[in-house]
Amino acid sequence: MTINILHVEDRKEEAEFIQMMLGRSPDFDVLVTQAESLATALSELAIANFDLVLLDLGLPDNVGVEAVEMIRDHSPSVPIFILSGDERQATALAAIQAGAQDYLPKQHMVGQVLARMTQLSIARQKRLRQAEEDSLTDGLTKLGNRRASDIAFEQRRMKLGNDHAMFGLVVIDIDRFKAINDLYGHDEGDQVIQRVASYLSHASDGHWDLHRHGGEEFTVLFPVEDLEELSTIASRLQASCSFSHGPQDLIKISVSCGVTAVYSDDSFRTAFKRADAALYASKGRGRCCSSVHDGQSIHPILIHTDFPSSIAIHVPCVKTSIPN
Repeated sequence: MTINILHVEDRKEEAEFIQMMLGRSPDFDVLVTQAESLATALSELAIANFDLVLLDLGLPDNVGVEAVEMIRDHSPSVPIFILSGDERQATALAAIQAGAQDYLPKQHMVGQVLARMTQLSIARQKRLRQAEEDSLTDGLTKLGNRRASDIAFEQRRMKLGNDHAMFGLVVIDIDRFKAINDLYGHDEGDQVIQRVASYLSHASDGHWDLHRHGGEEFTVLFPVEDLEELSTIASRLQASCSFSHGPQDLIKISVSCGVTAVYSDDSFRTAFKRADAALYASKGRGRCCSSVHDGQSIHPILIHTDFPSSIAIHVPCVKTSIPN
């Protein structure tokens, strides 16, 4: 096993000595890149992948423990191991709180300890990243969950540069889902949710954010230029989820959608409220259809015309015989 390390250390002789100590480990090989400043380290992280950042806090351009936060913000998945001449407990605690995986004063450095702590820092970071990923993943569909949706929404909103910039939010709900559970059981209901998640994934582009919001409800975030594109995408997603399921394909599945544009002054709550209102308008129109909220009012998405009367792809709907 080879560990690719970015060693942020301004003294060449000390960097060579530490590399020699790591090279003596019987458990792994090392490939070390030295950066003599924090600025150089950030540049290296932008162009190459590293398994570990070995960081000295005493660099010429360093800002102490804040360097940990800067590296974490730049490359959140890379573990940081502090190797510093500062052996104060307060500094070590501050570094850990800032996001470092471990802290070793240089005065206490010996080869076996350094190698062991290097491996443990990488292992702890992998476990932490897996735990973070699990906390953002829906167990049934393996899509992002509601918390992941909140995070993705805020990331997209922060990138909006002006009042006219937008992205889309569509809320998708499986029609008459309670009746599916009541008549056919929760196992069939779970399978329907999984199939809808799969169809939505195939209908989505790779740069969209698809999440299971909860129960039988999904959200999709996607970039758009105008309201016509917003409505076309909602129709595309709705059309992808019209299918038959179960023994002899007796269960007829469809979804309803509500969509809205999101602007820089929106919160997830305000945008979701509009999309959800459009969704319920679709339900009120008989289900298996989509509606758009333009910020002022709700319009059905039915045929190709100019907004706001109605815009969309015609969707042949598989009507369900399952009662309300």
